[in-house]
Amino acid sequence: MNSISSVSSYFNVACNIEKLILGITDDSRDVKNGYLFVARAGINSHGIKFIDNAISNGAVCILSDQPKPNGVKIPFISSKNLESLLIKFLFNFYDLDEDHFLVHGVTGTNGKTSTTFMAHQIIRKLKKPSCYIGTLGAIINDELISTKGNTTPGIFELFELLGDIQSNEQTFIFLEVSSHALEQERLLSLPFHRTMLLNIKSDHLDYHRSLEQYIKAKLSIFNLHSASTPMAFIDSSLVASNLNTSEHKERIQFISAQDSSAPFYFKTKFTDDGSSTIKFQLPNCSFLIEISLFPQFNLDNFACAIALISDSISKNELEAIDYSDISLPPGRSELLRLDRGDVFIDFAHDPDAMENILSALSQSYSDILLIFGCGGERDKEKRPKMMEVAENYAKKIIFTSDNNRGEAFQRIVEDATGASKFQHLTVIQSRQDAIMQGLASLTNQNILVILGKGHERTMEEGGNKIPFNDRECVLSSI
Repeated sequence: MNSISSVSSYFNVACNIEKLILGITDDSRDVKNGYLFVARAGINSHGIKFIDNAISNGAVCILSDQPKPNGVKIPFISSKNLESLLIKFLFNFYDLDEDHFLVHGVTGTNGKTSTTFMAHQIIRKLKKPSCYIGTLGAIINDELISTKGNTTPGIFELFELLGDIQSNEQTFIFLEVSSHALEQERLLSLPFHRTMLLNIKSDHLDYHRSLEQYIKAKLSIFNLHSASTPMAFIDSSLVASNLNTSEHKERIQFISAQDSSAPFYFKTKFTDDGSSTIKFQLPNCSFLIEISLFPQFNLDNFACAIALISDSISKNELEAIDYSDISLPPGRSELLRLDRGDVFIDFAHDPDAMENILSALSQSYSDILLIFGCGGERDKEKRPKMMEVAENYAKKIIFTSDNNRGEAFQRIVEDATGASKFQHLTVIQSRQDAIMQGLASLTNQNILVILGKGHERTMEEGGNKIPFNDRECVLSSI
């Protein structure tokens, strides 16, 4: 389906124009010559307001759930049922068979990237086609592809990625699902093979306005169509307490490392300098896997990755895999063992993620030197909470910039440190200078922990994106 006439025919609108359509989007800024612009309801406004922009950028046809405005001189297709037909239409437009894709959606305050990234690696070890889509961009089989940068792409960007997959075999899709995407119902009609909720902690309250609304958004992943039974990691306290009173409880399979009666139960034995073990007790089988991951909570993420794909992969296949080189995503629990000491880099940028990281590291290191900051123009309530967590575990703290965006760094510092009486606190606005000072204090008796940006390769300052990466800064500084 790549002509105006075929699109109009799909929506039962008469139009005999055979002009080719070269692309499709609902963002007028992304329209190029030959594109179809879909004017639909957005978060704050309707795309009908941006038709002139789309046409000036090269749109050759408009598709909308609204009537044709006066003055529009290019073909206009109107369908009141646009939203309900959109997903089926996109499968047709890209000539894709929805049964060809096993879409796995994973949400959670923490762990989405690690869980989906490891699930993707496991499938690739079995020589099966797979695609990861999320915070890191997109990885189609083994090729990294840049995306617009949202954790969960919009539906049009998602289908463009699916259209790029060249495989005659059924393809696994591992998709990070953000609370924003759930709140905005970006994926409501997408056919999922399986969905999973990892955990719920307080986050993104600048957008969701309250913890209750954030929890509601996370739980709405169970409203998505899922061919297989949805799953939830019940060891998260907010997940357990909210599912116990939820209408979703009876149709969810629980994963647990604490409750041996859970359908998906696993038990871990962790070593921080060698191979750990995970014993799985699944509905139809049990088996043991040896793997080296650090810190310990990443064993939970790996176990959830196994559970996520367990109905599509046989026990024999799972046991035959060599897991020794399964890795975490770039910038996630990344441990650099340098001659002068250890450096740990992670994306953790909320109090609970920091608590997970620092409490785990405190089991292996008695002296933690911490560098972190708080994002500008984001949830301000979590800033003093992040500082409180830092003070509970670190012997020395360097507070620095972390995507200040359009907010003054000094205001962020005041929010985070206003109530602090921590004696070993240093404030350095330049993240590069902060890392250099941290490295100067690094010894074989402590560990330097750098939190907040992880894999990110830019720093947002005053509306500009400046090239910067924590790992590269560490390695260039030594």
